[in-house]
Amino acid sequence: MPSSIIRAMAAISAPDAQGRTRTARRADLLLCGGGALMLLWPALENGYPLIFSDTGTYISQVLELHLGWDRPPFYSLLVIVAGLGRSLWPVIIVQALAAAWLVRAIHRQLAPAAGALETGVLLAGLAAGTSLSWTASQVMPDIFTPLMVLAFAGLVLDPAAKTAGAGHALAIGAAIVVHLSNMPIYAGLCLAVLPLRCLRHRVRWRVLLLPFLLGVACLTAVNTLARGSPSPSPYGATFLLARLIENGPARATLAADCPRAGWALCAYRDDMPRTADAFLWRADSPLYRAGGPRRLVAQTDAIVDRTLASHPRAVLRAAGRDFALQLVTFAPGSGLRPWYATAWQTIRRDLPRPAYESYVASRQARGRMVVPPFLAALMRLLAAGGMAATALFALFTLFAVSRRDIGEAARSLGLLCWIVLLALAGNAAVTGALSGPHARYQSRVVWLAVLSGWLVLRQVQAGCRSRPTSSTK
Repeated sequence: MPSSIIRAMAAISAPDAQGRTRTARRADLLLCGGGALMLLWPALENGYPLIFSDTGTYISQVLELHLGWDRPPFYSLLVIVAGLGRSLWPVIIVQALAAAWLVRAIHRQLAPAAGALETGVLLAGLAAGTSLSWTASQVMPDIFTPLMVLAFAGLVLDPAAKTAGAGHALAIGAAIVVHLSNMPIYAGLCLAVLPLRCLRHRVRWRVLLLPFLLGVACLTAVNTLARGSPSPSPYGATFLLARLIENGPARATLAADCPRAGWALCAYRDDMPRTADAFLWRADSPLYRAGGPRRLVAQTDAIVDRTLASHPRAVLRAAGRDFALQLVTFAPGSGLRPWYATAWQTIRRDLPRPAYESYVASRQARGRMVVPPFLAALMRLLAAGGMAATALFALFTLFAVSRRDIGEAARSLGLLCWIVLLALAGNAAVTGALSGPHARYQSRVVWLAVLSGWLVLRQVQAGCRSRPTSSTK
């Protein structure tokens, strides 16, 4: 074929390709908007974004110019900047849009032939049958943990991505700075993919580590300027001490070393609360009667170090028990109380009156916002099925890779399954060991197993369709 004809055909086809690309982008934009709307159905039913006790602190840190000892200020900045200090709706819209975009991105990576309509069906299923919609609709940074996992998976599965890679890196960096638990979870994921070098899978470590390092640097800078402590989490030991008190080892340390050690908490060693939450948050807790987390930080570190050195087996046993319990403890819509003494008061004090009146009129404020029992049961069933499918396919791909009998699509999906399983385990280990098992913690990530399980079923179905049928004579 003459070269002039080839050039002419290329000139004709190029605009068509560009048109198809623009059409696909418009479809993706519509998908993200529609998907976000589906994900926000709990907030729409409630008549107001869902709130939690900690929501009040995230509102007040910026508007009242104070820095809480237990959480960084970056999610507070997002809450206030997104809504201009007047509304909480914009922040959950941002959360839902980010979730829809990342689900579409990972779906497109693992199923290139899947169109926007198929992703829309997937998003509808996740919105109706998982905890994703309840997490995205709540004014809390919990949604950033699973989004960090999806962004990490996207960078690992497609290291050549550039434009999308920047968005993924931004999601990871945001997740690191808005919630302290995401830092160790992400570090564990990075360590877990080290063996991929042995499998000759290219990993762009600079792209993976840069947002993590920048996030840690931001947290350290804030604590250095505000507290004079060059640490990303200067009060992390306080949470661990609360857990060690509930589980028993720290009580044994106080009983053995007090009053000789001179710790302020020695005066209350016989009056310790039964639970970690009571130790951390009750106003009459020994933690506050002895001086508060800020003044006791050095003593807290010393008690934790002494406990770890004196009772390592008891600490490990308790941590293992908390991890196992957290792994199976999840429920959608955890914490749907009105929160009269905390978030309610902050909304009334810091937000405009129309926002406060909208909250007062919401179902949650009136104590009527609950997850229907049949829906909660369905979500638990889908989560269990998703985890089972994800685990089985991950093991299958491990066996198939060892025999070098697996296609590229199945290999990528298997890698996603391993990342999801590691994220579920890492989340349970960090939150269960530090804060104790709570349904809210595992609920924020368990929907990832439903996503990966759905992709596994799609892969199995495609494999069955492409398998040649045998003929008999």
